[in-house]
Amino acid sequence: MLFKKKIIVDYLYNKFKLDKVSIFRILEVWKTYLFPNIKLIIFSIIYMMLAAVFEALTIRLLQPIFDEVFISKNINMLYFVGIEVIVISAAKGISTYMQEIKLSKVGLDMVKNMQVSLFSHLMKLDISFFNKKSSGDLLNHFIGDVNIVKEAMLNGVTSLVRDTCTIIFMIFLMFYKNFEMALVTFVLFPIAFYPLIYFGKKIRFMTAKQQMSSGGLYGTLAQSFRGIKIIKSYCIEDKETEKINYNAGIISNISYNMTKINSMLSPLMEFFGGVAVAATLSYGGFRIMQGKLSVGGFMVFLFAIVAAYKPLKNLASLNVKVQMGIAALDRIFGLFDTKPLIIDRDTAIDLNVETGRIEVKNLSFSYINGIEVLHNINFLAEPNKTTAIVGASGSGKSTLISLLLRFYDAEDGNIFIDGKDIKDIKIKSLRKNIAFVSQDVVLFDDTIKNNIIFGKNNVKYEEVEEVAKKAAAHDFIMKKENMYEERVGESGMNLSGGQKQMISIARAMLKNAPILLLDEATSSLDSKSEDMVQKSLEKLMEGRTTIVIAHRLSTIINADKIYVFDNGRIVEEGTHKDLLEQNNYYAKLYKLQFKSNL
Repeated sequence: MLFKKKIIVDYLYNKFKLDKVSIFRILEVWKTYLFPNIKLIIFSIIYMMLAAVFEALTIRLLQPIFDEVFISKNINMLYFVGIEVIVISAAKGISTYMQEIKLSKVGLDMVKNMQVSLFSHLMKLDISFFNKKSSGDLLNHFIGDVNIVKEAMLNGVTSLVRDTCTIIFMIFLMFYKNFEMALVTFVLFPIAFYPLIYFGKKIRFMTAKQQMSSGGLYGTLAQSFRGIKIIKSYCIEDKETEKINYNAGIISNISYNMTKINSMLSPLMEFFGGVAVAATLSYGGFRIMQGKLSVGGFMVFLFAIVAAYKPLKNLASLNVKVQMGIAALDRIFGLFDTKPLIIDRDTAIDLNVETGRIEVKNLSFSYINGIEVLHNINFLAEPNKTTAIVGASGSGKSTLISLLLRFYDAEDGNIFIDGKDIKDIKIKSLRKNIAFVSQDVVLFDDTIKNNIIFGKNNVKYEEVEEVAKKAAAHDFIMKKENMYEERVGESGMNLSGGQKQMISIARAMLKNAPILLLDEATSSLDSKSEDMVQKSLEKLMEGRTTIVIAHRLSTIINADKIYVFDNGRIVEEGTHKDLLEQNNYYAKLYKLQFKSNL
């Protein structure tokens, strides 16, 4: 097995001048995404070989057509050859059809499985990865790169099998008909394919650059579509159009340069190929005039050259296609090679929440090295109680929630649930025991019902309706044309901000987790809806450990304990009454909000 692998590696290295990393990536794609369909590939190869055989047989028939029918006027041979042509053409057509549909199935399965594998891998990566990568760039990996790899791989199979077989049979015919003419042809023809080999690496570089630019274009488009209201309200349609024009212009220039190379290749090959054919015609005509070659034999030889030219061209251009595929493969494996930083320890256990006591000890965290967002945080959330976090924007409140959910891991300090360090708990188990409602509501382009039951199975309609009522969402849902089956649109664009927040709260209620995290959960609601939802939240909080981040201090007056954050530090803690009596930072915030509400 190792010997065979070495032979393949050496062949790819010598044939396409690929580095060893690219070669092993190609082999990995074959092993993972193509080998499971090896039976289809084998059948496809068999049909390719049969099609090549029938192609050669068709050309072989030219000799009796010219010598026996056209020159000797043999009527019986005319009927016989006619029947042969029909049978061979039908057989070739069937073989070509079977080869194409089987290889197409292999290609479609490859694209599907590679896209699923890539998505599955991305879902395991940390939040920090998605903060750095644009959605447009990721979409380009899924659509553009995967399809380029598929084309390169399957064109490789087709060229190496069908085109190679066709060439071999044509060469056999040429040498069989006239050994000397075949030698002349094979001295001249290889010159025609040198340009393809020379420009192969340039095409690879341009493909990589084109795909990167496409990712930038997709990202700009996605942002523009998502932010269409802001774009229109600020009247910057022309500015956004300029961005698209710039990105599309880069892609257009690269594509134009690739077109110039490809357009140059074909005339060069045609010219050199024409020289070879002209030499063959001259030599063949001379041999016919000498009486040493029949017209039919010459025509078989000439058509064998013509029939071999296209597969020879495909085989020579395979280098270009492989280089394009390698450029795309490098980008895909760049994602596959990215590993999550936040993973389960080997000794990680499932979380069995007994009381739900959350304790944070000496916690410090930085998104960027050297710039602390949280500094030496000590925090306690008691079971069956509500713990509130308040403070100005950017003080580190939401960061603490992200650390509790292990979206990030802190450099220093620990977080404990029922005395267990969350780093010793399986990540999925941790998050299943936490219901989270964010101020940044995320809804999916699906029905209202499916957005509420998100992440749960076998949920009855009555359960969905019950939590929707508790979240004050039922009334507006029933006014929709399709009620709970109404689609919310991309990012919930068919709903108001308050309606989206209600759906998000209903989702958290249905999850029914023992720990509840509310990150300004009522921030998008009007006063009436806020009062309704606040009462539902108070009922939901019963029997749970609840941590609330609040911008409106009026919503956490009854909290069992309040922590006041300022610049990543806890500057005060206590009940609402205690903090007002201290007359420090919290009291100033409260009085400022109280005045603004007058």
